[in-house]
Amino acid sequence: MQNSLRLSVIAVLLSVSCVYTFSGGFPSKYRSVYIAPFENSTSRQDITLEVQNYFIEEIQKDGRLNVVSKNRAKMEIIPVLMDFNKRASEFTETGEVTVYTISMKAKILTETLKDSLLYLQDSIFYGRGVYSVLSEDENTGIKRAVTDLVNNFLNRLFEAKI
Repeated sequence: MQNSLRLSVIAVLLSVSCVYTFSGGFPSKYRSVYIAPFENSTSRQDITLEVQNYFIEEIQKDGRLNVVSKNRAKMEIIPVLMDFNKRASEFTETGEVTVYTISMKAKILTETLKDSLLYLQDSIFYGRGVYSVLSEDENTGIKRAVTDLVNNFLNRLFEAKI
């Protein structure tokens, strides 16, 4: 009897926590989004298209927002890459680089298209990606940094009290 009561309580708590986790504070009416072309104010202009493509891919993979054309969107996401840094973080005994860490900083504005509401007053987000030069390339590190950046952005967006 007590075991079934415990299981029932656990099941109820799990279902309530799942509903809370997935619903978030962000209104569903704004989940159709247009992602404006990335503005890149860093010295690495050659990465703009990759960063933009990875950004869109990660938002789509997450599934909480629906990326659409601007005329169908309820909200616009306006990303600006502000800083890009690649630094050696591990070396062999002879001084050869084996691991690089890529970090990026972006300003991501979110504005509803119909009523011009702004969300996320603090719109600066960071991403970090690590890759091994022995088996991976810089694009792998960039993708990991963008994935981290998107996760940070989406987590804050869906935590926002609106």
